[in-house]
Amino acid sequence: MPQLIADLDHISLLALGVAAAVLLIIVLRWMGERVAPSAAGVPLEGDGSFDYTIAGTSDHQPVLGRIAGHPDTDGHDCTAELVPDMARTGELRGIWVLVDGARVGHILPAETAMFHAVMGGRRGRCEAVIAVHADGELVVRLDTVWPPRLA
Repeated sequence: MPQLIADLDHISLLALGVAAAVLLIIVLRWMGERVAPSAAGVPLEGDGSFDYTIAGTSDHQPVLGRIAGHPDTDGHDCTAELVPDMARTGELRGIWVLVDGARVGHILPAETAMFHAVMGGRRGRCEAVIAVHADGELVVRLDTVWPPRLA
């Protein structure tokens, strides 16, 4: 093995080192567990129905799987943070939904203004459940009343 490494030129060694580092980062991000303290300030009112399904969860299936594992029929209970995504001009671009500090989806664009008006530009939070949809994908359902309002 030492002779094999000695036979490689510097560029090959550098490329091998970079590839190993990228592989290590991918493995750690995939298998690692993110735990972030909740920074959400305003609680949204819920009614226990968990009937508001967020959008974009199909893009975050690995993250949802890591958070929820294999949820049972009742789903995996958690707390969702709603984070306004503001442009530098101050314009609202959307509202991201985070669970355990990881992005898992977003509020539907047509309903973003309603949530933003209630939250007043601040982060919001509500109870949520990660459940298995009929098509086998994991979805996030929020416990919030419609129209949204503060608890």
